[in-house]
Amino acid sequence: MRKTIFIILTAVIIMAFAAWRLSGRDSGLKMAVRGVWAHPGTFGSDQVKAIPLMRKTLDEYVRAGIDTVILLVKGTDGHVYYKSEIGVADPAYNWDFLGAFLKEARARKITVHPWFCVFHETGILGKFRQNPEWLIQGRHREIVGAANPALPEVREYERSLMMEVAKNYPVDWIHLDYIRFPCEPTEPYFSFDPRTRALFKEFSGWDPLDIKAQDSGNMIWNAWLEWNRDRVTQFVAELKDALKTTGRTVKISAAVFLDSDNARVLIGQDWAKWAEQGLVDMLCPMLYTNHEAFFERYVKRAVAAAKGKCQVCAGIGIASSHNQNTPEGMIRQMKIAKDCRADGVIYFSSGSLTAPFLKKLRAAD
Repeated sequence: MRKTIFIILTAVIIMAFAAWRLSGRDSGLKMAVRGVWAHPGTFGSDQVKAIPLMRKTLDEYVRAGIDTVILLVKGTDGHVYYKSEIGVADPAYNWDFLGAFLKEARARKITVHPWFCVFHETGILGKFRQNPEWLIQGRHREIVGAANPALPEVREYERSLMMEVAKNYPVDWIHLDYIRFPCEPTEPYFSFDPRTRALFKEFSGWDPLDIKAQDSGNMIWNAWLEWNRDRVTQFVAELKDALKTTGRTVKISAAVFLDSDNARVLIGQDWAKWAEQGLVDMLCPMLYTNHEAFFERYVKRAVAAAKGKCQVCAGIGIASSHNQNTPEGMIRQMKIAKDCRADGVIYFSSGSLTAPFLKKLRAAD
C-alpha cells in the first residue's frame, strides 16, 4: 500500500514539475501585446500585388504570435495612405490602402493601430505649402520640415486627419509618432516665428528672443521650455476629447523617446504626464539597441514612469539607425521586457522582420 502511494505521489510530482517547466517556458515570452510597426512600402503600391502580400504577411504574423500591427497612414513627408479629403495622398497609392489592410487584419483578428507621424512635415505638402508659417522657424527665420505644435491651427489640422480616420474606418486605436518637437538640428528646437513669440509673450510678458540666459538657472527660459512642452500635451488631450465624439471607444497609443525625463525637456514630450493624466492607453518607448543592460534599464524606467496607468510595450529595434539586431537578441530582449513587467513588445519594423526572426518567434511559443 505504502509503495503504491509512493509511486502515485512520485508520478504526481514528476507531472507537476513537467507542467511547471512548460509553463515557465511559455510565460517567459507570452505577453498581452506582440506587435510590429509596418510601412506601406513593405507591401508596395500596386494593389494587385500588395493585397496578396498583405495576406501572406499577416498569415506569417499570426503563426509568429503577432497580434498587433501599427500601420503607417501618415508618413514623415506628410503623405497619407487612406482615402482623405483633408490630407495629401501618396500619388503612388491611388487606392484605399488602409481599408484593404483593415479588412485582411480583421479577418485574422489582428488589431491595427493607424500610425501618424504627427508633427513631421518634411514634404511641405498641402496645407503647409499654403501656410509655411505653420512650420517651425529658428532664431534666424530658417524653416525646418516640422509642424509647430505651439500653433492652435497646426494642432487642429493634424487632429483633423486622425479624426477623419477614426470616423471613416472601423479602428479602435490611433497611434502617435513624432509627437514632439524636432531633435534636429539641435535639442531643444522650438519655434521663434512671430506668432509663437506673440503667444508666449501674451502668456509670460516676455519675447523668447529677448531671453539672454538660455539655461536651467533662468526662470523665464524654464517657462519657455514648459510652455512649449504643454502645447504637445495639449494636443494629446485635445485628441482624446475629440475621439469621444465618435460614439465609440478609440484608444491612443504613442511611440516615445526612451527616457521620460530627457524627453520632456529636450523635445517637449512629457509622456509620463500623459500616462498620469490618462491621456494615452499605451506607450511604446523606442528602445533600439543591442546593449541588453541598457535595454533592461530603460524598460524598467518606462514601466515605473507609467505607474500602471497605461500599457507599456517596449519597442525592440530589429534594424534601425541605432542598431542591427539578431533573432537571438530579439528573444533575449523579449524576455527582459517580460521580466520587467512590460505589457508587450513592438518590433521595428516590418521591413526588417524577416524569415529568420519570424521563425524564431514561432519556435518561442
